[in-house]
Amino acid sequence: MKKPFFKSAWRIFFKYFSQGLLYLLPIGVTVFILLAVFQKLDSLIEFKTPGLGILTLVLFITFTGILGSLLISSPIFTYVTKLIEKTPVVKIIYNSIKDLLSVFVGSKKKFTEPVIVKLSENFDLEQIGFITQTDLTDLGIEKDKVSVYIPYSFSFMGTIYIVPSKNVKIIKASPQDALKFIVSGGFSNKYEAEEKE
Repeated sequence: MKKPFFKSAWRIFFKYFSQGLLYLLPIGVTVFILLAVFQKLDSLIEFKTPGLGILTLVLFITFTGILGSLLISSPIFTYVTKLIEKTPVVKIIYNSIKDLLSVFVGSKKKFTEPVIVKLSENFDLEQIGFITQTDLTDLGIEKDKVSVYIPYSFSFMGTIYIVPSKNVKIIKASPQDALKFIVSGGFSNKYEAEEKE
Protein backbone atom coordinates (compact mmCIF):
# COMPACT_ATOMS: atom_id res chain seq x y z
CA MET A 1 0.00 0.00 0.00
CA LYS A 2 2.92 2.31 0.64
CA LYS A 3 4.34 2.01 -2.91
CA PRO A 4 1.27 3.44 -4.74
CA PHE A 5 1.11 6.30 -2.22
CA PHE A 6 4.83 6.99 -2.70
CA LYS A 7 4.44 6.95 -6.50
CA SER A 8 1.43 9.27 -6.32
CA ALA A 9 3.20 11.66 -3.95
CA TRP A 10 6.31 11.65 -6.15
CA ARG A 11 4.19 12.30 -9.25
CA ILE A 12 2.47 15.29 -7.60
CA PHE A 13 5.80 16.61 -6.31
CA PHE A 14 7.43 16.28 -9.74
CA LYS A 15 4.43 17.95 -11.44
CA TYR A 16 4.61 21.04 -9.23
CA PHE A 17 8.41 21.09 -9.28
CA SER A 18 8.31 21.11 -13.12
CA GLN A 19 5.74 23.91 -13.09
CA GLY A 20 7.93 25.86 -10.68
CA LEU A 21 10.87 25.45 -13.05
CA LEU A 22 8.75 26.65 -15.98
CA TYR A 23 7.80 29.77 -14.02
CA LEU A 24 11.18 30.56 -12.48
CA LEU A 25 13.76 29.38 -15.02
CA PRO A 26 13.03 31.92 -17.82
CA ILE A 27 12.91 34.77 -15.28
CA GLY A 28 15.97 33.49 -13.39
CA VAL A 29 18.08 33.02 -16.52
CA THR A 30 17.06 36.44 -17.86
CA VAL A 31 17.92 38.15 -14.55
CA PHE A 32 21.19 36.20 -14.30
CA ILE A 33 22.27 37.20 -17.83
CA LEU A 34 21.29 40.84 -17.29
CA LEU A 35 23.17 40.98 -13.97
CA ALA A 36 26.24 39.28 -15.47
CA VAL A 37 26.29 41.71 -18.42
CA PHE A 38 25.69 44.68 -16.10
CA GLN A 39 28.52 43.65 -13.72
CA LYS A 40 30.90 42.93 -16.60
CA LEU A 41 30.25 46.27 -18.28
CA ASP A 42 30.38 48.09 -14.95
CA SER A 43 33.75 46.50 -14.12
CA LEU A 44 35.28 47.77 -17.38
CA ILE A 45 35.42 51.23 -15.85
CA GLU A 46 36.20 51.17 -12.13
CA PHE A 47 34.07 53.55 -10.11
CA LYS A 48 33.05 53.31 -6.47
CA THR A 49 29.44 54.19 -7.28
CA PRO A 50 27.64 51.10 -8.68
CA GLY A 51 26.29 51.67 -12.17
CA LEU A 52 28.45 54.72 -12.88
CA GLY A 53 30.87 52.64 -14.95
CA ILE A 54 28.16 51.33 -17.27
CA LEU A 55 26.60 54.82 -17.53
CA THR A 56 29.99 56.26 -18.56
CA LEU A 57 30.45 53.46 -21.09
CA VAL A 58 26.98 54.02 -22.59
CA LEU A 59 27.60 57.78 -22.84
CA PHE A 60 31.03 57.16 -24.41
CA ILE A 61 29.55 54.82 -27.05
CA THR A 62 26.75 57.33 -27.77
CA PHE A 63 29.26 60.18 -28.08
CA THR A 64 31.35 58.03 -30.46
CA GLY A 65 28.20 57.44 -32.54
CA ILE A 66 27.50 61.19 -32.74
CA LEU A 67 31.12 61.97 -33.59
CA GLY A 68 31.26 59.16 -36.15
CA SER A 69 28.11 60.38 -37.91
CA LEU A 70 29.63 63.88 -38.17
CA LEU A 71 33.01 62.63 -39.42
CA ILE A 72 31.77 59.79 -41.64
CA SER A 73 32.24 61.84 -44.81
CA SER A 74 35.56 63.36 -43.74
CA PRO A 75 38.77 62.50 -45.66
CA ILE A 76 40.44 61.12 -42.50
CA PHE A 77 37.60 58.66 -41.81
CA THR A 78 37.53 57.58 -45.47
CA TYR A 79 41.31 57.13 -45.52
CA VAL A 80 41.34 55.03 -42.31
CA THR A 81 38.43 52.87 -43.57
CA LYS A 82 40.16 52.26 -46.91
CA LEU A 83 43.41 51.43 -45.12
CA ILE A 84 41.64 48.86 -42.93
CA GLU A 85 39.87 47.33 -45.93
CA LYS A 86 43.20 46.89 -47.75
CA THR A 87 44.86 45.01 -44.87
CA PRO A 88 44.32 41.25 -45.53
CA VAL A 89 43.46 39.76 -42.10
CA VAL A 90 42.14 42.97 -40.53
CA LYS A 91 39.83 43.46 -43.53
CA ILE A 92 38.03 40.15 -42.88
CA ILE A 93 37.56 40.86 -39.17
CA TYR A 94 36.48 44.48 -39.72
CA ASN A 95 33.98 43.69 -42.49
CA SER A 96 32.55 40.69 -40.62
CA ILE A 97 31.93 42.75 -37.47
CA LYS A 98 30.55 45.67 -39.49
CA ASP A 99 28.18 43.40 -41.43
CA LEU A 100 27.07 41.59 -38.27
CA LEU A 101 26.28 44.86 -36.48
CA SER A 102 24.45 46.22 -39.52
CA VAL A 103 22.04 43.30 -39.25
CA PHE A 104 20.69 44.59 -35.92
CA VAL A 105 21.51 48.31 -35.66
CA GLY A 106 22.03 51.36 -37.85
CA SER A 107 20.09 52.78 -40.76
CA LYS A 108 20.75 49.75 -42.98
CA LYS A 109 19.35 47.01 -40.75
CA LYS A 110 18.99 43.69 -42.58
CA PHE A 111 16.33 41.97 -40.47
CA THR A 112 13.53 44.34 -41.44
CA GLU A 113 11.29 42.06 -43.50
CA PRO A 114 10.23 38.71 -42.04
CA VAL A 115 9.10 36.19 -44.65
CA ILE A 116 7.66 32.70 -44.85
CA VAL A 117 9.60 30.40 -47.18
CA LYS A 118 8.38 27.30 -48.99
CA LEU A 119 11.40 25.00 -48.94
CA SER A 120 10.09 22.32 -51.29
CA GLU A 121 7.74 22.22 -54.26
CA ASN A 122 6.68 18.69 -53.32
CA PHE A 123 5.86 19.27 -49.65
CA ASP A 124 3.99 21.95 -47.72
CA LEU A 125 7.10 22.62 -45.63
CA GLU A 126 7.55 26.28 -44.72
CA GLN A 127 9.86 28.22 -42.42
CA ILE A 128 9.99 31.79 -41.16
CA GLY A 129 13.12 33.77 -41.92
CA PHE A 130 14.52 37.09 -43.12
CA ILE A 131 15.60 38.13 -46.62
CA THR A 132 19.29 39.10 -46.53
CA GLN A 133 20.07 39.56 -50.24
CA THR A 134 17.85 39.96 -53.29
CA ASP A 135 20.67 40.09 -55.86
CA LEU A 136 23.05 37.10 -55.87
CA THR A 137 24.43 37.50 -59.38
CA ASP A 138 27.91 38.27 -57.96
CA LEU A 139 27.96 34.66 -56.74
CA GLY A 140 26.86 33.33 -60.13
CA ILE A 141 23.31 32.63 -58.90
CA GLU A 142 20.25 33.31 -61.06
CA LYS A 143 18.41 36.63 -60.72
CA ASP A 144 15.14 35.02 -59.63
CA LYS A 145 16.66 33.67 -56.40
CA VAL A 146 17.12 35.33 -53.02
CA SER A 147 19.01 34.44 -49.85
CA VAL A 148 16.93 33.91 -46.72
CA TYR A 149 18.39 33.63 -43.23
CA ILE A 150 16.58 31.04 -41.11
CA PRO A 151 17.37 31.34 -37.38
CA TYR A 152 17.34 28.18 -35.27
CA SER A 153 14.91 27.70 -32.40
CA PHE A 154 16.32 28.08 -28.86
CA SER A 155 19.49 29.56 -30.36
CA PHE A 156 20.82 32.70 -32.01
CA MET A 157 22.52 30.75 -34.77
CA GLY A 158 20.97 29.99 -38.12
CA THR A 159 21.53 28.97 -41.72
CA ILE A 160 21.17 30.50 -45.17
CA TYR A 161 18.87 29.07 -47.85
CA ILE A 162 18.94 30.12 -51.50
CA VAL A 163 15.38 29.82 -52.77
CA PRO A 164 13.34 31.01 -55.76
CA SER A 165 11.79 34.40 -55.01
CA LYS A 166 8.34 32.99 -55.89
CA ASN A 167 8.65 30.72 -52.83
CA VAL A 168 9.05 33.70 -50.49
CA LYS A 169 6.08 35.59 -49.05
CA ILE A 170 6.24 38.63 -46.76
CA ILE A 171 4.30 38.18 -43.51
CA LYS A 172 2.49 40.70 -41.30
CA ALA A 173 4.84 40.75 -38.34
CA SER A 174 7.50 42.99 -36.89
CA PRO A 175 11.08 41.65 -37.14
CA GLN A 176 11.21 41.43 -33.33
CA ASP A 177 8.03 39.34 -33.10
CA ALA A 178 9.14 37.04 -35.92
CA LEU A 179 12.56 36.46 -34.35
CA LYS A 180 10.97 35.89 -30.93
CA PHE A 181 8.56 33.35 -32.44
CA ILE A 182 11.41 31.41 -34.10
CA VAL A 183 13.86 31.48 -31.18
CA SER A 184 11.13 30.39 -28.73
CA GLY A 185 10.45 27.33 -30.88
CA GLY A 186 7.00 28.66 -31.82
CA PHE A 187 5.84 28.97 -28.20
CA SER A 188 5.60 32.76 -28.29
CA ASN A 189 1.87 33.53 -28.33
CA LYS A 190 2.15 37.23 -29.19
CA TYR A 191 2.78 36.56 -32.86
CA GLU A 192 0.45 35.71 -35.69
CA ALA A 193 2.04 34.60 -38.95
CA GLU A 194 -0.41 36.13 -41.38
CA GLU A 195 0.59 36.36 -45.01
CA LYS A 196 0.29 39.70 -46.76
CA GLU A 197 -2.35 39.55 -49.42
